[in-house]
Amino acid sequence: MITKSDLIWSKKFSELKGKPALFQGLSEDALQHILENSVLQNFESGRILVQQGDEPSYLYYVVEGKIRTLRSNPDGDEATIRMLEPGDTCMEAVLFMGGPSPIVVQAAENSRLVLIPANFVKKFVLQNHQFSNNLLRIVTRHYKNAIHQIDSMSIKTPVQRVGYYFLQKHLEHGPDTMEFELPFKKSTIANHLGITPETFSRALAQIRKMGVDIEGEKITLKDAYSLCHFCDLDTAHTCTISDKEECPHCPLYKEACH
Repeated sequence: MITKSDLIWSKKFSELKGKPALFQGLSEDALQHILENSVLQNFESGRILVQQGDEPSYLYYVVEGKIRTLRSNPDGDEATIRMLEPGDTCMEAVLFMGGPSPIVVQAAENSRLVLIPANFVKKFVLQNHQFSNNLLRIVTRHYKNAIHQIDSMSIKTPVQRVGYYFLQKHLEHGPDTMEFELPFKKSTIANHLGITPETFSRALAQIRKMGVDIEGEKITLKDAYSLCHFCDLDTAHTCTISDKEECPHCPLYKEACH
């Protein structure tokens, strides 16, 4: 059970990165009910939380740190599926899928997570419409991201994959932000994008020529539109500057922008 001191330490979760998607619209009583039935736990970097083939026991909410989900084969080859940051959750779909987990869940750095028991989640979705609606939104967002990931690996060049990923991170930090840091190691990002670290490095060299400075994990843009040519229709819908005439690529997406 999460204690009062735990709630203070973690800013009661609802204050973390705004209102996390899992808790949006929930009453204080509902939020408290979830937390009273959950566990707050620390995991060291590299720790495996769920093995591929395990029966899922929890829904995981990231309070602090970084988590990744992946698939592996008997030869030890890995494919990073998702990279989670504070405010993100995982195992929602797996809990309702039935059967063993098709993915591994691993701490990418020292992390603190809320573990919400699977049995509680399955009961609470029947009792609280807002909670079930939140879960549905999260799962559909994962579905949309999976489509983009398949599209990226099937159609986009390595430079386009890296540029699109940078554009997503840029927009997450705000379209007027000229600097941001990569949230994961470059090798993890490369694996997530389906390219080798060597190919990732060559892609970075190409992107540098487009007005993007890359020093270690720090990304600095020449201007707010440096990554616009990696935009697509879906991204244009989420970009707050896509309807501005000064965006050099906005005419390509006029129907999406208006």
